[in-house]
Amino acid sequence: MFNFRDIFRFGVFDTEDNYINSYTDGTAGISVHLNLDHGSDERYVTNTFIESISTENVVNYGFLSILILFFNDNDPVFARSIQFGSPSSTYLLNNIPFELAKHDNLTCSGTIEMSLETGGVPLNDTIHFQLTFIVPVGLGDFSNLNLLVNFLLPSHFLLYIIIPVILLWIFKPIFGLRFTEEELKRDEKFLEYLQNSPRKRVKESKN
Repeated sequence: MFNFRDIFRFGVFDTEDNYINSYTDGTAGISVHLNLDHGSDERYVTNTFIESISTENVVNYGFLSILILFFNDNDPVFARSIQFGSPSSTYLLNNIPFELAKHDNLTCSGTIEMSLETGGVPLNDTIHFQLTFIVPVGLGDFSNLNLLVNFLLPSHFLLYIIIPVILLWIFKPIFGLRFTEEELKRDEKFLEYLQNSPRKRVKESKN
């Protein structure tokens, strides 16, 4: 079945940004990607991916520790602190649920300690990040989408009737073609077949 949500990703949102510290021989920092996936009502599931990045001669070995916080309109709603035994170049935080209404301000912020090498000297440094997303849709928007989908799904069967009618009764006269009795009978059978074809397919799909 044609799935509007999967194809147009309505209710699925992504935002990302990079945060860097500068050094004499390059930069090092993190790339933060935040994904929101609407479930039902005002419930969303968030997935957060953080990756270490660096440029030029700076080596970023990864994260030693992460403190990650979520705020909904400045109200704390989630917190997690992670310590790594050895540097990790990526961190993934999946399936965190939130209640979010339209125009709510969801902020993901935190502090990360990184293991670096700059100028041939190993060092640990910290970097702060704050990624904000404003929810653009609400329950009314999702209800309108459902109404649209319920209207469009059955209406596409009308194309089987509308298209041949346009071809037969508009384009033929334009090109100066005349209908003979034999052609009319043949076209009527063809139209009857097209009208019955979608009904037959629906019946077969239900079986």
